[in-house]
Amino acid sequence: MRICGANSVLEALKSGRVLKVYYSSENPKIREVIELAKKMGVPVYRTSLPEKICAEISPVSISSLEELAKKALCDNSFILVLDNISDPQNLGACIRSAEFFGCAGVVIKRRRSANVTEAVVRASAGAVFHVKIASEENLLNAVRKLKEMGFFVFGADLDGNDVRKISMKPPLVLVIGGEDKGISKGLKKLCDEIGKIPGTGKVGSLNLSAAAAILMYEIYKSSNLSNV
Repeated sequence: MRICGANSVLEALKSGRVLKVYYSSENPKIREVIELAKKMGVPVYRTSLPEKICAEISPVSISSLEELAKKALCDNSFILVLDNISDPQNLGACIRSAEFFGCAGVVIKRRRSANVTEAVVRASAGAVFHVKIASEENLLNAVRKLKEMGFFVFGADLDGNDVRKISMKPPLVLVIGGEDKGISKGLKKLCDEIGKIPGTGKVGSLNLSAAAAILMYEIYKSSNLSNV
């Protein structure tokens, strides 16, 4: 995979995934990236590419659902399940917030969802290299397994209860639905609680990734992660 942008390349370097770095111009941030690459023994090449800095990286690692569950239970954290998120910008933004708030891992659907592409890497600001990602064929079975392991399952939906009145203590699974249809009916039935973010504006709802970030912050506040 090829990624571009100083922040994305820097985070990829920190995760040890960069194979080669290419740059066509310099500024303080790019020099920082180049210096780190050289220290790590990563080949660096000057080119005439239109992008200021790019890198060839090894594929983003895919973890198992069991790995995510083990980490969440060990850290008293949460797992983010994204149901049919097709927009790369939303997927990347959700992954960025998940990493920021100490999420144990993100579960995406193997089909009908955005894959981890260069656009997702850029939108995540490189967070995709620091959070576990699982790709599941059947999200219904995946959430059912997590529920059997003792996870509380919370789904976000406009028809839900006020999130401020719901306990968001981990270990917890946060389910966010797609841009158009929301959470699928099957997943909604598995949820222990359905909640929404209250507001006073005339616009009926928030952007998907903005709502996800707020809900993850609520979980963060309710966990011992905020005391780390």
